[in-house]
Amino acid sequence: MRFSLRKDLINHWDINVISFHNGQDINFIINVYLDSNQTALQVLHNNTRNIGNTLVMTGDFNIRDSDWDPNV
Repeated sequence: MRFSLRKDLINHWDINVISFHNGQDINFIINVYLDSNQTALQVLHNNTRNIGNTLVMTGDFNIRDSDWDPNV
């Protein structure tokens, strides 16, 4: 396996995309930190075509929702 940090796919200070080759397939591991303005979420939404084979996406998403926080 060969791992690579892929700033060419998504170049954002709060998103790390790592690709690895497994035979003929290219897979992705993505780490995301989402600030209060949710800029990383918008960047991910706009670039989903670049990161199709995502196996794991982790991070601190900080997405507030009334389902788990009634104060939102």
